[in-house]
Amino acid sequence: MKQTVVFFLSIVFFSACKEETKPAKPILMGDSTTIVTETNDLYLQNLTEDISPTNKKSSEGKIATMMMQVDSAKSVQKLERENNPAPLSGFTINFSECEVVFDGLSAHAIQNTQDERTSNSVSYVKDGGNLNEMTLQVRGLDEVKVEQRTYTKLSVSNASQESFILNDLGKYISNWSTLAGIETKYVSLGMNSLSFFQIDHTKIKNAVDRELRKSKKSRQEIQQWMDLIQKTNSYSDAPCKLELVSAQWRIIGKKNGKRVQKLIQFDIP
Repeated sequence: MKQTVVFFLSIVFFSACKEETKPAKPILMGDSTTIVTETNDLYLQNLTEDISPTNKKSSEGKIATMMMQVDSAKSVQKLERENNPAPLSGFTINFSECEVVFDGLSAHAIQNTQDERTSNSVSYVKDGGNLNEMTLQVRGLDEVKVEQRTYTKLSVSNASQESFILNDLGKYISNWSTLAGIETKYVSLGMNSLSFFQIDHTKIKNAVDRELRKSKKSRQEIQQWMDLIQKTNSYSDAPCKLELVSAQWRIIGKKNGKRVQKLIQFDIP
C-alpha cells in the first residue's frame, strides 16, 4: 500500500513539472486599440482633484477652478450642438469699436449720462433674462478673448421659501475666467462656477442670527432657524445657497491692429 501511494505521488509531481504556463500577449507599441486619438485639448484635461487634506483652502480653490473648467467644456458642447450661424438678438452694447450682444437679456444703464460709444467701461442693471450660462456675441473685433468674473453673496432659505441674504458675510469676488467660445459666440459661467469665502458653522450661525434680529423675528422663529442650520458647516451645505448679485465681462481684441479692451458690468437688483 505504501509503495502504491509513493508511486501515485511521483506521477502527480512529474505531470505538474511538465505543465507549461502560456506567456501573456505582450503590449505592442503603436497598437491603435491602446492609443488615445482625441485631439481636442479641452477634452484631454485632467479634472481629477488630488486628495490633500493638509491644505483645505488651497484644495477648495482648485475645486472651484475645476468646476469652471467643467462648465467651460459643457459650454463648448452646447455651442457645437446648437451650431447656429445666425447672429444673436438681445441686449446690445454699441461701442465705437465693436458690438457686444447678450442673448435674451434686458437691462438699463445705471447712469443716464453713460455714453457707450466713447466709454471703455459701462454698467447696467438687469431687468430680465438669466446671466448664468448666457450666450454673448462679440462683433467687429479680431483675436477676441472674453473673460468673466462673478460677485456672489450667501443666503439661507427654509421649507416655506422664506430666505435671507447674509450680508454680514460680505460679497465674494471670483478670479477672472476665460470663457469658452466658437467663432464670435461665448457662453457665460454657470452656477457650478460660483464660489464663496471659506466659513464655518459659527460664522454662519452669527450671520443668520443678525439677519433674523434685523427682521424682528420672534425667539421661537429664531430658534427654528438655529435648528435648521444646526449641521451647516460650509457655504455648500443646506440650507445655504449662493446668490449671483453682479457679473463683469472683459472683452479683449484688436481693431485694425490696435488693442481694444472693454469692461461690462451687470448688477442684479
